[in-house]
Amino acid sequence: MVVQEEEASLRSTLLSKKVGRGLMARGLFTAHAMLCVYKVAFFVENSKLWLLLLLLGTMYIEFIVLVIIRKGKEWKWFFVSILCYLMVVIPSIWLLEKDVLDARLAVKMNDDEDCGVSELSTNNTIDFLLLFGLDGTSENWSLILQQLLIFVLIIGRWILPRGDLTGDQLSQLLLVYIGSGADILEFASEGLRLDEIKCDITIIYVILTIWTISLLQFTLPLTAKTRRRPIARAGGVRKIRNGMATCCATEVWSIIVVVMTQDAPFLVVRMYLLISKNVVNELLIFFACKNILTILLQGNRFRTIMKERIEIRRSRRNRFAVRWVGATHAQSGEQHQKDPESEIEDQNDADYGNPVSEKVNDIETGIIETPQQDMDNGNVDEL
Repeated sequence: MVVQEEEASLRSTLLSKKVGRGLMARGLFTAHAMLCVYKVAFFVENSKLWLLLLLLGTMYIEFIVLVIIRKGKEWKWFFVSILCYLMVVIPSIWLLEKDVLDARLAVKMNDDEDCGVSELSTNNTIDFLLLFGLDGTSENWSLILQQLLIFVLIIGRWILPRGDLTGDQLSQLLLVYIGSGADILEFASEGLRLDEIKCDITIIYVILTIWTISLLQFTLPLTAKTRRRPIARAGGVRKIRNGMATCCATEVWSIIVVVMTQDAPFLVVRMYLLISKNVVNELLIFFACKNILTILLQGNRFRTIMKERIEIRRSRRNRFAVRWVGATHAQSGEQHQKDPESEIEDQNDADYGNPVSEKVNDIETGIIETPQQDMDNGNVDEL
């Protein structure tokens, strides 16, 4: 009874910690989301944008389901709370950037050669950005909110319960987030502020679309887990599972997601800016080289993983073949160990032969012709 009571108290303590950490992380997401909605509603002057906060209700409903079903543990393959948070923040930043773009286009209409930001909307009230020497424009606020977004994602995932992840895997995940977040922040904040594309509607929307897709990787646990080795003698459903474990292992999945959602599209846009738009920027060149190097390293890692898988399967197949050959020899040895009567019968069959089998053999070898062969050769007796 004492042991059971201690186990029950320990479970309740762990559950309370998970619930507390989950509420803290979701509270952080809610605070930043409310700030984003408040600023975009202020600059765009549309109070209906506050309805975006209703999406956060899904996050808390999901939290209740986690507490009841999974005892406070997060989902293994997807972070629903982060997705709900991004569904509020991303549209807000899109609207802020659209407001910035509209202001630039308005300036360009007055001066065809200038695409400045002198007419950007500002707060009519005292803004704390003035303490840092910045104007309270929608452009500055968009940059601040994007920077806070990366920090909130990293800190929020740190606070969230680990779920099925180990401490080492969570550390790897946070380090991946930091590296990805720096690249994403530079891509959006610096790319949208280049003088050469300030009024280019197409490239602005392309950058925002790729930026949005790259943020979705934060909803996935892209960690490097220990790969389960395939079973040598596998067939049917087990063979299919082993094949899926090879091509869809966490490491392979992480490589594909990072390259396809971040490094590859980022590299394409940056090379387009360098070549087509003649943008000469030290940071742009540096991060373009960084994307190239990352893609090469990820490709080498992918090749190493697949090569290791092939070697493991080959070695296990060879070992299975050796065991199978040994079992075959053992079985053939048992067949040769027969009783004397069966050996005498075999000897008699060998000496005298079997008339039926001999005739069949003669027919097959052509010594005795079949009636059909006689008809074909024209040796049919006349009646």
